[in-house]
Amino acid sequence: MFFLHRSRAPCDKIGDGEITISGRRCAAVPSEQNTPESRESRTGWGQTAYKRRLAYEYLGIDPNSVQAAPFFRTNLRRIARCINQGDGAKPIHPLGYLCYSEDAEARKVAKLYTAVPESYRRLVPAEAYCQAAGVSPYRVLEIITGIAVRFGARASTVLASVMLPHVVQKTIDKAMRNAGTKERELIFRATGLIGR
Repeated sequence: MFFLHRSRAPCDKIGDGEITISGRRCAAVPSEQNTPESRESRTGWGQTAYKRRLAYEYLGIDPNSVQAAPFFRTNLRRIARCINQGDGAKPIHPLGYLCYSEDAEARKVAKLYTAVPESYRRLVPAEAYCQAAGVSPYRVLEIITGIAVRFGARASTVLASVMLPHVVQKTIDKAMRNAGTKERELIFRATGLIGR
């Protein structure tokens, strides 16, 4: 006797894969479809698993050989939050910063990172790129941090350069008031009229 999922009516088996319900022939629903064995047999057939497998093929490494580095991904997420603040543009992955480095190890990881199609990159851990290039994840983290600091300093310099005329004008406007003695002193010190 078989039971269908939606019906509790008893069924009789006719042949291979067929049953009868109240005299009508129907396809049998195998009762083992929800067992762990059948779920395991279906894994790997989805688009995500397929793309992940292709990404590992681009890298030329076995997915089971990738070793997780403690706190590596956590630090990369923190860096990503810092570098992707504000403008709402397309987010940049920290490994993308390696393309801006002259370091030979960084270039090896960057070459592998860009070799994997963009839609597949997020499907493999960052450690996989490091392992495929033969570079320590912590060395990669050090390089990314250095590049992020350098870019931040450049952005700060550009911002300060752009805003400087406005700040100077505002200081002059405040110095022209009767209560602007601190601003006048600041301007005199900056121009060298009084000693520091």
